[in-house]
Amino acid sequence: MKILIIGYSTRYLVCAGKRAGYTVYSLDHFGDVDLLRCADKYAWFDEIPSDDELLRVLDRLNWDFDAILLGTGFEYANPEGYRVLNNQPEIMRSAGNKRSVAEKIKSLGFKHPEIYDIGDDFRYPVMIKPIYGVGGLENRLAYSKQEIMGSGDDILIQEYLEGTPASVSVISTCKGAVAIALNEQLIGTPWLTTHRFAYCGNITPFQSEYGEEMCETAVRLILKLGLVGSNGVDFLITDDGPVVIEVNPRFQGTLDTVEHVFGISVFDLHVRAFEGELPEIDAFSGDGFAGKAIVFADHDRIIDEKISKKLARENIMDIPQVGWGIPAGTPITTLFCTGQTREQVLQELKSAADRIKRLT
Repeated sequence: MKILIIGYSTRYLVCAGKRAGYTVYSLDHFGDVDLLRCADKYAWFDEIPSDDELLRVLDRLNWDFDAILLGTGFEYANPEGYRVLNNQPEIMRSAGNKRSVAEKIKSLGFKHPEIYDIGDDFRYPVMIKPIYGVGGLENRLAYSKQEIMGSGDDILIQEYLEGTPASVSVISTCKGAVAIALNEQLIGTPWLTTHRFAYCGNITPFQSEYGEEMCETAVRLILKLGLVGSNGVDFLITDDGPVVIEVNPRFQGTLDTVEHVFGISVFDLHVRAFEGELPEIDAFSGDGFAGKAIVFADHDRIIDEKISKKLARENIMDIPQVGWGIPAGTPITTLFCTGQTREQVLQELKSAADRIKRLT
């Protein structure tokens, strides 16, 4: 089967598809070195602002493929006339809307942070985040009404809670769903980024007394929203137990670590889910631990030959090409480590991140 993957950054999907035995093409913005090694065909784009422009690009490429898989930045695209292995655009918009999803979460009786209107009486600080958005880079705390005013109508004012961030990876069809992994999330990790709420990676598996409850919650929620394929649910483990934060109606950043720990192809399971197939996987039966960590740049940097050679010595993914500019506050590369304990993996990620920071 030939699959075209479209996104601003497609390495993790393209390489996962290649590992699963598919013929994989990529339409991508960054052109990472390891992406180019995996892709059977590759084309670069600077910007594709509309569905009409996307269709024109596809016409110019004139590639022969069986289906499209939409990645980062194209989750809501609708390339009419093509088979698309994603949730339908209207379902994506509903599931990606943090306000409407919060209402559905509460209607099922699950815990979720309170959502406020600007005129409500609430305690500060509160979390301010875009209603649509991923990665957490735009999330921030507000300590007064003045810090909220003027933010626009497309923001969410949410109760601020503290706890351990985690997620559940789910494979679903129209009729059923299976939780395949629990993951610890690295959010705003100081040795990786200066963004307080940025997604910086994850460690699989996440071991918690609430594991079974989280899996059951995630499965019920995914089915309620009518999602198909690989989808995820984010949690915060508070002193009062797990709280659902949001739903990711798309492939998650956990793909690489889940595939390693469980010896499966999440990519293949996603494709098969669109044929109505569900896997038989125990989310608590993984072997060892795997972690990924996204290293963010502290200052503007150009990847020269010297830096590129040093990066090649590390166990990294999303390898930038020589000459590529890395603005401050954006990702440089992604680390990947494995081990028999969480502590071993975390320490290796920290050590590797320190080396990357020093050489760049």
